[in-house]
Amino acid sequence: SSMTAIIVSGPIIGNHKIEVQTAAGQILCDGKPILAGFGTTYCGSAKLMYDGVGQLVDDAMAALPHKVVHMTLPDGVILQLNRWPNFMNAKIDMSRQPGGQDGVCGNFNGNSQDDTGPELHRRYGRGIFRSELLFSDSIPLHVPTAKPSPTRCSPEKHSRATAICRKEAADSRLGWSFAECLGDVCDAQKAGIELQR
Repeated sequence: SSMTAIIVSGPIIGNHKIEVQTAAGQILCDGKPILAGFGTTYCGSAKLMYDGVGQLVDDAMAALPHKVVHMTLPDGVILQLNRWPNFMNAKIDMSRQPGGQDGVCGNFNGNSQDDTGPELHRRYGRGIFRSELLFSDSIPLHVPTAKPSPTRCSPEKHSRATAICRKEAADSRLGWSFAECLGDVCDAQKAGIELQR
């Protein structure tokens, strides 16, 4: 999968809404285009600087001209968004926030056990509630139902993944389909990550 846009909103920026799309798209503040070219502006209390300088999140794109949005938010939250023709990369730096935080990168509570794949699936595996959706043209949630192909998962790894996923997918609190679990576990094994379940 790849990211084609990111939206930042909420009380941290006075409920303004910043949307940054790929290089083929736009940068918007409250639905109005901003930063059609390099420069600096504000959207609420967020400072946006658009230039060709920044650390690459993905070195594979080093040969392309860099189009980078640096977004500085209150409370020391900094985003660097690399805009490419068909997708984006994002790097988010932040410290522990007052009142807590949570997301697919974890919750910053110092307990790595509740930042694992199954725990994140339990909290976010069913997608975003429609009432919290900020994108006007969101992609519907797709939960895989087809098992991974033998080229993706050898018979030996598939057997191990099946044993793990029978237990994991049966736990309805996790929101993980059996096929999705198989794909994730096979990919982890292919990457050399040994699972302990």
